[in-house]
Amino acid sequence: MPDVHHQGPIYRYTLILLIGVAAAVLLTLSWPRLRASVSYLPVDTAISKSWADRKITGEQLDGLIERARESIALHDNYRYWEGLSELQMLSSQDTNKPLWQRRQALEQSVSAAEEVVKRAPANPRTWLRIARAGAFLAYPEEHIAAALKMSILTGRVEPTLMLARLELGLRYLPGLDEEAVLLLRDQAVLTWVVHRRQMLQGIENGSLDFNLLREVLSGRNQDIISAMEAHLVH
Repeated sequence: MPDVHHQGPIYRYTLILLIGVAAAVLLTLSWPRLRASVSYLPVDTAISKSWADRKITGEQLDGLIERARESIALHDNYRYWEGLSELQMLSSQDTNKPLWQRRQALEQSVSAAEEVVKRAPANPRTWLRIARAGAFLAYPEEHIAAALKMSILTGRVEPTLMLARLELGLRYLPGLDEEAVLLLRDQAVLTWVVHRRQMLQGIENGSLDFNLLREVLSGRNQDIISAMEAHLVH
């Protein structure tokens, strides 16, 4: 490697200039990403707080949704689409809004979620959001079943999703293909292992149809069916 100290001043100035240009190019390339990240910070914080049962008001939601959109415009990253989808889902649950606005928010949540899975398909929670929102919006059964299957395939053992997937799958059981039924059976067994008490509560309150569960589990899982029947008798 040439010794810089033995080169003339032109060489040194040229080297400094090249380093400066390279640094400027790197900064230019990373600047939109940095701006998007900073813009998205309030969204990230608000969503984290909502998970901890800290309610976001309707006015705050509108501002956060705009923030998420600004972040996407600056840097098209799946994380920002995911945040937008979650915020739109929360907006659809705002009972102070008219029904048509809530439905519109739900449709926009699905659209944003679909952008997420285009960029990062391995997102079981996002696939389940698409399936559940699609069920509420009366989308075709095949659309809902496909999203449900992807939720299971991309995250079979996701304790926080199991009950919701099982409830949704049982509702659409007659229209599921053989692969989907096998996946749902696997989810039922896993849910029984991880969330037995909640599963029994679901059977008692009707959110889980016991007859459909028995149909899904029939064959190799008679022990689970017997345990459920014993609980119902008592």
